[in-house]
Amino acid sequence: MTFETNPRFLRDLLDQAHQGRLQLPDFQRSYVWGDDDVRSLIASIARGYPVGALLTLRAGGEVNFKPRLLEGVEAARQAAGQGPAAAAEELLLDGQQRITSLYGALIGALPMRVRKPQSERIHLERYYYLDVPRAMESGEDLESAIIGVPRDRLLRGRFGGIERDLSSREREFEEECLPLKIVFDQGTLMEWLWKYQQFWTDRGEDRGQRANRLMTQLIQPLQSYQMPVIRLSRDTSREAVCLVFEKVNVGGKKLDAFELVTAIFAGSEDPLDLRRDWEARHARIARGPHLAGQENRVFDDLRGLDFLQAVSLSITHARRRAEEARIASDDPDARARLPQVSARRDALLAMRLADFRAHAGAVEDGFREAGKFLNSQRILWSRDLPYPAQLVALAAIIAIAGKAAQSAAAKEKLALWFWRTSLAEDYGTSPEFKLARDAEEVARWLAGGPEPERMRLLTFNRDRLHTLRVRLSAAYRAFSALLMREGCRDFITGQTAEISTFGNDPMDLHHIFPRAWCAKKGFRREEYDSILNKTPLTAASNRAIGGAAPSEYLARLERDHGLSPAQLDDILRSHLIEPDFLRRDDFEGFIADREEKLAALAARAMGREVVGASQPPAEPEFESADDDYAEDAR
Repeated sequence: MTFETNPRFLRDLLDQAHQGRLQLPDFQRSYVWGDDDVRSLIASIARGYPVGALLTLRAGGEVNFKPRLLEGVEAARQAAGQGPAAAAEELLLDGQQRITSLYGALIGALPMRVRKPQSERIHLERYYYLDVPRAMESGEDLESAIIGVPRDRLLRGRFGGIERDLSSREREFEEECLPLKIVFDQGTLMEWLWKYQQFWTDRGEDRGQRANRLMTQLIQPLQSYQMPVIRLSRDTSREAVCLVFEKVNVGGKKLDAFELVTAIFAGSEDPLDLRRDWEARHARIARGPHLAGQENRVFDDLRGLDFLQAVSLSITHARRRAEEARIASDDPDARARLPQVSARRDALLAMRLADFRAHAGAVEDGFREAGKFLNSQRILWSRDLPYPAQLVALAAIIAIAGKAAQSAAAKEKLALWFWRTSLAEDYGTSPEFKLARDAEEVARWLAGGPEPERMRLLTFNRDRLHTLRVRLSAAYRAFSALLMREGCRDFITGQTAEISTFGNDPMDLHHIFPRAWCAKKGFRREEYDSILNKTPLTAASNRAIGGAAPSEYLARLERDHGLSPAQLDDILRSHLIEPDFLRRDDFEGFIADREEKLAALAARAMGREVVGASQPPAEPEFESADDDYAEDAR
């Protein structure tokens, strides 16, 4: 990567922006500065203060971002009767807000749009003027002499009265306000200054000295102002461009890889609008290829970045397999140099459009199949997924394995992988590393290869059951899904959690021994708030339980809903609850019994025995005054 650093005249930079030779890469966000920001910037430049360097990239190299004109340029050209702008020669990577502000305030005949204070959505139109007398007297506080007025050039007070009228040249002369739009138009500027002096001469006052001071102290420094520009060469790699951009753009919101890849693909020889492509794919993933199915809510929070990660795993896996086939199997040095399977940011930024197009269809199918698989495990909403990264891994594994992922035996292996990574809370650390390992090793396992070594190391400690208290825990969400997969039935309706009805009458985890009753009896909160004392129920059943003793609310459920004791006992056992403990209000006996049952449930799901006592993982602290309902919050 090579670069050059040179100061350049501000007037030349703004002219290049107007001509179109200096443009923005399309991934840059919209202009967001407000009136105070613009006035402060102009004041700093008029005083000759440094306002930071710009960073540009010469267009036409490997990094061919789609360009777009700075905000206001196209409208200004149209108002001037000018044709289409020139092709971009440079892309402005850092300095968008500054150059856009200066262009809007100092160039063209149209007002500029600025953000209203304390508002992200409302914009104002402003012309900027220099109050000449105040500018001559303001000293360091030049900002107070720069004023912004609306499109009609009438500055109104708090109660709507007109404080300053700048709607004509004569009114500008009378108010002694110089329009900053003319400072780089030497002919118009000199005409304004001459007529300004003549206006006051006709009224018996001399403004010649003031005009001269204005020219030498403020206008000429502004006209001769230079900004340092760091220009990256055409041979700069896309990874370097993106890294440099983020290092210098520390004040803004970090761009994710999806936005950067969107700009890269848009500037390709055969361009792709990745945002529109993703919107269409997301709809097909959630509702089926013909958009005719019921929407799968497990994809509610699926992002374009997630899709790119799965595509990257598929691309880099194929590249690794191709290299493996090319080298000798007994050459350890060559095998050590094999390309890595990766979903890391650098792999995403290095992705080629042709590779994306070759793999995206299989990955889209992989996501749809992953959604069906998760539904079969009773993961029905996106918030119920223990880790979002598991959805990416599943889609990539299914796409890579192809037909080998479709058999019943393969689905059983996927279930073992899913529940082991969920209950062991495995994806809580280093998810990108584990995505790459699982995409490669689990796909090979589905195709008849050995069980991944990592799979044999994932365990669940039964003591963790006592510390799982909030939805933030992956294992907490996993037990909710496992109980629904076991066929737990709602206390009132007797219905299981079915995909077709879950959206209208969802189940969520609620207390079995009510919190109010437990607290009254003196049990510790960490005992009665754990997963051991919770089970999936509808909101109606939770309200029916209330805060009464279990023996009381069971009798009420039987009476109010026509349930026999035997029927209600069957429903309770579907939740791995032994009814006798509830009917005797035996909380301690219930907790001990349910620990055994939930540990056995985890063992069945993982296909292995759970382990005994050990130091449990740290539990995030998040409690609510009424977490029976707070747990529903996303």
